Amino acid sequence: MKFFFSIILSFFLFLGITPIALAAKGQVLNPDRASTEFTASALTTCSENPKFIERASSAKTQKDITRFERYGKAACGDDGLPHLIIGPPLEPFGALLNRGHEGDLLIPGVLFIYIAGIIGWSGREYLIESKKTKNPADLEIIIDLDLARKCLIKGAQWPLLANKQGRNGDLREKDKNITLNGPR
Repeated sequence: MKFFFSIILSFFLFLGITPIALAAKGQVLNPDRASTEFTASALTTCSENPKFIERASSAKTQKDITRFERYGKAACGDDGLPHLIIGPPLEPFGALLNRGHEGDLLIPGVLFIYIAGIIGWSGREYLIESKKTKNPADLEIIIDLDLARKCLIKGAQWPLLANKQGRNGDLREKDKNITLNGPR
């Protein structure tokens, strides 16, 4: 039943992010309404922004010129500074709506979550492995580098290991091993 529910949920999530059929622009359909052309809050391409062009013309070194060429592809506000385009928060994959801007938020965000997961999973593995030794408190104070290296390598696989342990029931501690403070 859980497998069937996950397939149904995935199907409905996929339907939520499929593109809407191409229709005529807003002025053709609704002459009394504002244009539906996507402008991302009135942002323009930096290479077309007059203030950005003015700032880019003051670049002297080759490094600055290269940087302004790269920023020329970004979206700038009225101030001539590049801005991030962030998708709607209600969409599960908001960056898919703004193709070409994955490097602004999606890729760094996924990398952050992955690296934080490596750190957390490695620490968890280190504590689990240190409890199997004769004196685990010593390994918490003085870190065993060989054990830490093994746990760090194992931590790089944390999404797969978390999925496996979640399915086996090993990810969470058993209820009988959890002590409760206070009256029962």
